[in-house]
Amino acid sequence: MDTVSKLGSITWIKTTAVILMTAVFFPFIIHLIPPHNGFSIGAYLLPMFYIPFIALFWYDWKVALPIAILAPLLNFLVTGNPNWAFLVVLTLELVLFTGIAFLLLNHKTLKWIAAPFGYIGAKIISSLLLFVIPIMPAAPMEFFLGSLSRALPGIGILLLLNFLLLKYGNPSLKISK
Repeated sequence: MDTVSKLGSITWIKTTAVILMTAVFFPFIIHLIPPHNGFSIGAYLLPMFYIPFIALFWYDWKVALPIAILAPLLNFLVTGNPNWAFLVVLTLELVLFTGIAFLLLNHKTLKWIAAPFGYIGAKIISSLLLFVIPIMPAAPMEFFLGSLSRALPGIGILLLLNFLLLKYGNPSLKISK
């Protein structure tokens, strides 16, 4: 994994490309499940957040960040979803999520909740930005509360993923013991 950490190396490019394809394909499969209460299953399960977190854990931010930036755009180009306004918000949230989770994974006790708190922190920041730049038709507070309440199952999955990776994974990060 040391060669993966060198930006621009062939190994880094191959690894990032394979993980990026997974980051596009996995949510696509989840979104084939019929909507629930008028919302896609992705709004409940948060599949776009799993692969960047796994990449962050196994390969560091140098792989996770390009995944967070490119996966929503490629998903849009392949499926036509999400719409443009939400594409911008989702990309911002994934980048914020990756950054927050990276910081929390390096903390002695907070590493156990890095993924769910990364998501919640990203959602708070993106909702606050909607007050300043209203690119979505929803009111920022409605957007935040609605998104958070729908995402509870996905936040639980992120917590479980976080726990399993810390307990059984082999991290590339120098995660504090």
